[in-house]
Amino acid sequence: MSIKEIKEQLQGGDVKFIIKGLTTYCKGEDGEYGMNPKEFRVSKCARSINTDYDGMNVTKWGPTCVTLYTFTILGKKVIGKINYSDVTIVGAID
Repeated sequence: MSIKEIKEQLQGGDVKFIIKGLTTYCKGEDGEYGMNPKEFRVSKCARSINTDYDGMNVTKWGPTCVTLYTFTILGKKVIGKINYSDVTIVGAID
């Protein structure tokens, strides 16, 4: 899948994806607990990206990456980026 296709699917919202190299301790597809890929979800309106407990707001859908931001409990702004080349689309949100 090309970077352009990944960007378009993410911008469409209601999609799940994983990022190459990011894992978390959770129950895997085989029903066993261990280090498995961390799953992210794009909101329906594509304005935020979330995990089970956390989320970040989308600043910009750029040509090669999406820029995100959130605030800590002390009010400090945190900025992050996700490169489309590291993304694997898992499927639509149920």
